Amino acid sequence: MSLSRDEWGIPHVRGASLTEVARLQGWATARDRAWQLEIERLRAEGRTAELLGPAGLEWDTFSRRARLAAVAREAFERLDEETQGFLTAYVDGVHAGLYGATCAELDGPDGLGPAPGTWQPWTPLAVFWVQQILFGSYPSKLFGARAARVLGADAELFRTEGLSGGSNAYAVGGGRTRSGLPLVAGDPHRVFEAPNVYLQVRLACTDPDDTFDVVGMTFPGVPGVQHFAHAGQVAWGITNAMADYQDLVHVDLPSDRGVVRRTVETVLVRAQEPVEVEVLETDRGPVVLGGPDEGWGQVLRSPGHELGDLGFGALLPLLRSRSVADVEAAVAHWVEPVNNWVIADVTGAVVHTVGGRVPRRDAAGEWAGWVDPLPRRTASAAGAVVTANDRCMPEFDVLATGFAPPFRAHRIGQLLDDAGPLDAEQAVAVLADTTQTAGEQLLALVPADLRPPALAEWDGAMDGSAGAAWYAALRAEVVDRICAAPVLAPLREPSEHGPLYEPWFSLPARVAGALHVILAAENPFGLDPRELVAEAAKAVLGAGREAASWPESHRFWPLHALEQFELPHTRTAPATPLPGDTDTVRCNAWIPGAAVTVRGSVARYAWDLADRDNSRWVVPLGASGSPDSPHHTDQHDAWAHGGAVRVVTDWSLLTEEKTWL
Repeated sequence: MSLSRDEWGIPHVRGASLTEVARLQGWATARDRAWQLEIERLRAEGRTAELLGPAGLEWDTFSRRARLAAVAREAFERLDEETQGFLTAYVDGVHAGLYGATCAELDGPDGLGPAPGTWQPWTPLAVFWVQQILFGSYPSKLFGARAARVLGADAELFRTEGLSGGSNAYAVGGGRTRSGLPLVAGDPHRVFEAPNVYLQVRLACTDPDDTFDVVGMTFPGVPGVQHFAHAGQVAWGITNAMADYQDLVHVDLPSDRGVVRRTVETVLVRAQEPVEVEVLETDRGPVVLGGPDEGWGQVLRSPGHELGDLGFGALLPLLRSRSVADVEAAVAHWVEPVNNWVIADVTGAVVHTVGGRVPRRDAAGEWAGWVDPLPRRTASAAGAVVTANDRCMPEFDVLATGFAPPFRAHRIGQLLDDAGPLDAEQAVAVLADTTQTAGEQLLALVPADLRPPALAEWDGAMDGSAGAAWYAALRAEVVDRICAAPVLAPLREPSEHGPLYEPWFSLPARVAGALHVILAAENPFGLDPRELVAEAAKAVLGAGREAASWPESHRFWPLHALEQFELPHTRTAPATPLPGDTDTVRCNAWIPGAAVTVRGSVARYAWDLADRDNSRWVVPLGASGSPDSPHHTDQHDAWAHGGAVRVVTDWSLLTEEKTWL
């Protein structure tokens, strides 16, 4: 077996067996992302406070109460023997890679010391769930419940994409490409993290009875490739389908008979006394909010809890896929989150299908099996499929009632219609588009005499133009004025559920995300939209100064794990000015009141089915989590300028690296 790297330091793993590939992938990941692996393991085990002190206690309490590690162990036991062996080999590689690896957070002059505990065969499942558990619908349901109590029917004005979704993906048939074979392209949108949440990798097995060679992206700590990959003859990408697959169920405590088990777990806290956490399980799931002291509880019901399955039965079928049908068969094992899968192969087939478990609910809201079939559509050689978390087709009604606004999806469709035959580089360029269309409702309300010349000259691009700066200043002023509405005062209060849920309860973020809906209403929250926008425009014009350049006031700001726990950290990531906006194709989300952006495209890819080496991929920052590595931020400029780097699969062009396996 061998580990090679390309000019970007991306690991290319080659083994004579499935287990060799897994072991070497684990080793390479540990060498590149030691700190990230360890902090994600501690999150999964509910042990961050053991390393970080009281700052980790809120997360650890949630992790224990949500039974993240317990369900991961159960899901591992339910897997087939081969997949268990694959995970075990990966973990063996992680152990070997961590031995002797160093990282500033643990080993540096101000390091925290060794992370407690060690990796287990089930740990990758728990790490995966850490990334996904808050990616579903239930945090937004908490905000929705508060909004309904405060606003009644007007709470529907907030019905749009919350913080849980995001991503673009599309595929075009061979009749629309230069090569005559399909292209698959996209970019997932999540919180920016340092190191990045996705890791590029190539996995090749030379076993004559089990040959595969796949390039793709994975969460560090999870073997194989899941969401975005090119397997030679077939390629795929995903977006969040925005399905409603999580419920919160109220229980009365301590008397409710639905509680089937009570245990007390001890959370160790660095430099402080241990804290006991009561874990309550019901026949519908764990109690994640409330408790006996409050007299009530909120049970989180999810497919993962219900089935004891986290979808890892898809891992090996995805690696071995050769066709659209193979990928669809693999996706049949998927559980959560529920995703749109965009798939194409060398026969010219192009498919968009939904994968995951969506509960069917009866009239009382009880779960009564799973939605089947899930939505699916195909495209002809002259066609395309586009998904951007929107309601892609009427059949999506079986998934949920709220989806992302259609702005990104419609813009991608328009760009594809206007383009000539595509290659991978042009496919990436589509994803770099910064044209703002979500603001049309706002701009339509600006009186003609209050429109500055810069607005008349503006083409809608959220770039360094004066028009973009003026629009951004106007929007910020409008959001502030809406948030100040007296009826919204209770929604300005912090989340009653604690800081963990605060991002979902940010009123300015909610108003900004639903601004096109709010301004289209007759008297939203007792306000006159036309008067409100006019007064806001006067305020911006009367400020007497030129609005700040949008990219300069909208800088890249990835969050290191220590920052996520509100602990000190010396930043090494560049604070790059960024064009783009929340609802532009090139998603760099706006945070009201902030001069930085912490959410957007965390990868970008374009898979060419005619020639994989013509494909493109990129991540913000780079492959390595170490600031001392030349590959710590070497992809960042390409990413920040809306581009990507070439995929290289010729082994003779790679540099072999010595390993100790």
